Amino acid sequence: YATWWIRQTIERAIMNQTRTIRLPIHIIKEMNIYLKKARELSQELDREASAEEVAEVTGKPVEVIEKMFNMHTENVSSLDVAVSKDSDQQVLDTVVDQGAKEPTDILQSEEVRENLTEWLELLSDKQREVISRRFGVRGYHPSTLEQVAAEMGVTRERVRQIQMNALKSLRSILENEGMSASVLLH
Repeated sequence: YATWWIRQTIERAIMNQTRTIRLPIHIIKEMNIYLKKARELSQELDREASAEEVAEVTGKPVEVIEKMFNMHTENVSSLDVAVSKDSDQQVLDTVVDQGAKEPTDILQSEEVRENLTEWLELLSDKQREVISRRFGVRGYHPSTLEQVAAEMGVTRERVRQIQMNALKSLRSILENEGMSASVLLH
């Protein structure tokens, strides 16, 4: 009985640690079944067995067998490798960063930042103070409603009301300038 548990632990350790990208155990076991059938067929036929032949023997669809074979032969490449033998450029340098902002977005956000001070000046003193403290602008760190309420000596609800009115005013200011309120979110 203990032998079975030891064997299972060793098998699982091998399955979990041999691949660069870990696959679930049940996938590896299924892949091993198909690979074993392929090896047996190859010995019988004295040539490499095709995915169609393995599918016929196992009773599984050809697509499943091909998918398992592809997973088995898939190579993991480093992004630090050179694009070609003649080039010093790495693969990583050619991959597009999906999270990177477009230059136009950066310019727009800088423009918004510059205009924000101007827009805040159009609000009342209390509204300007609440927005500045809540969202961390004009030298403040972002604060919760409770923190702003304690610092200003008013209730949390009053801070929320002032904030809502200020945001409504900012929205109309932006609309008057032909901008969407979403520019403040970027």
